[in-house]
Amino acid sequence: MFQSRLAPMSPALAALSRALAFMGRYGTIGFAASIFIGLALPGLAATMRPILPISIFAFVTLTFARADLAGVRKALAQPGRLGLSWLWITAAMPLMVLLGLALVGRSSVEPGLLLGLALVAASPPLMGFAAYTALLGMDNSVPVALLVLTMVVTPLVSPTLASVVAGAVVPIDPVLISLRLSWMLGGAFLGAFVLRRLLGPARIAALKHEFDGIFVILYLVFAIAAMDGVIGAAVAAPGKVALYLAVATASCVVGLAAAMAVLRPLGKPEAFVLGLGTGMRNTGLLIVAMGAACPPDTFLFFSLLQFPIYCAPLAVAPLARLVRRPA
Repeated sequence: MFQSRLAPMSPALAALSRALAFMGRYGTIGFAASIFIGLALPGLAATMRPILPISIFAFVTLTFARADLAGVRKALAQPGRLGLSWLWITAAMPLMVLLGLALVGRSSVEPGLLLGLALVAASPPLMGFAAYTALLGMDNSVPVALLVLTMVVTPLVSPTLASVVAGAVVPIDPVLISLRLSWMLGGAFLGAFVLRRLLGPARIAALKHEFDGIFVILYLVFAIAAMDGVIGAAVAAPGKVALYLAVATASCVVGLAAAMAVLRPLGKPEAFVLGLGTGMRNTGLLIVAMGAACPPDTFLFFSLLQFPIYCAPLAVAPLARLVRRPA
């Protein structure tokens, strides 16, 4: 699969390519299954938790290596539309979280959950945002352009947003988070550049299903690592787990619904796509940047947040078909 563009594949690589392509073609099912497979392997979770930074780095690298630059240029040709989309993606979730905290009372939210919500508010869209859009059969040029823009400013914007939402609950210096994010994202951009030079954009595009299959595997690895402690917490504090899961699911659903309602003038398909990016956030990026300073309850919320995210492509597929229909 990763041989020279001119060299034929060996039988082993051809078999691997077919297996990855098969997984990629059934990516929506694969994503949903991954989270439950991860939950079913609690013995591996603690062992694989250190792999979280590696898997996130791989997500970022492969997403930008696969970027359709022509599509990005197309999106950049409409700066007003793209600027509005970026403003919504960046500001909508923090405002919704702040509104929710004002309604329930910030003091009534325990610190671990409060920090988790702050990370949701401060995070850029999920790296799988563009991949999910493509899997659902929709144009992902705007999502890719938004990912580029949001990732560039993430080290500058996210720590500040987290501090605004959570205040003193943030257990790590925002400057340190910014530095860690800068190193991770800078390395991923460099890795993506090298991969594009080695394979070439045409070869990467031709291997679409194979790369989708790699994403399914990465999501499985990520799911196993992210499930560390979930089973134990469900047994010890089922009420807390149920509450965290409900809040996590609500953040995804409200983000999608708000975008589809407010951004409807942009057209139903674009509002739907932006809704996916609004509701599904890359909290793992900030969790990794925090490292050992991340409180256990915040990591639990992050783990439970993966359930609606992983099930989203399968759950919203009927809605995606509906919004693609001509008016």
